[in-house]
Amino acid sequence: MFGKVAHVCMHTFLPDLIGTGSIVVDLGANDGDFAHAMIERFGCRVIAAEPVRDLLGRIQPHPLLQVLPVAVGGSNQSLSVNIYPSRCASVLGAVSVEEKAVTQSADMITLTEFLRRAGIDRMDLLKVDIEGAEIDMFDSCSDEELCLAMQITVEFHDFIYPEHLPAIRRICERMRDNGFAVLPFTFRNAADVLFINRESGVGRAEIAYLKSVSRYGRGLSRVLRRVAS
Repeated sequence: MFGKVAHVCMHTFLPDLIGTGSIVVDLGANDGDFAHAMIERFGCRVIAAEPVRDLLGRIQPHPLLQVLPVAVGGSNQSLSVNIYPSRCASVLGAVSVEEKAVTQSADMITLTEFLRRAGIDRMDLLKVDIEGAEIDMFDSCSDEELCLAMQITVEFHDFIYPEHLPAIRRICERMRDNGFAVLPFTFRNAADVLFINRESGVGRAEIAYLKSVSRYGRGLSRVLRRVAS
């Protein structure tokens, strides 16, 4: 269907670009809800990354699901993951002195290394929800690697780390320069951004329509917030 979008676990993407032969990469799998929803809906293969051991233990196995017990970010190294009581775990530090965390050791790898370990050279959908490490992940990737994805749905974390805003704008400009359409689906922050590759087959008319949908959706969310207040 022209201009059709789907929303799974607060991530927006184009479902018509995904089918039974598709490869979906899920960076930041959490407890596996996104991965299993994609498998159930599309019958596609999902390759996921999740470094937190407690969350890894909650991900139900499936023949179409492969989970790598790693964080994905800007370098290949061992580090500590901060596990917070009131938000998702992150390799980044606390935002206030009141915010306490317990730490857990983990391995971080770049997207380059993740693709090598997974043995894939294309992504029909790349979902990125890695709690602030997305800035370094994008910066460590080559343009060629990013273009292996037909669409990328990203939760940027400027709502937690507002200092990330200049880097987010820079990443969006880089994606445009590489032929991606940039569609934000949230109004006050960049918590749901979709990048669509020009090689995906999505035409200019459909992109223009989707941009109008994203603007309308952000405007509607603003109205709803005013009503709620």
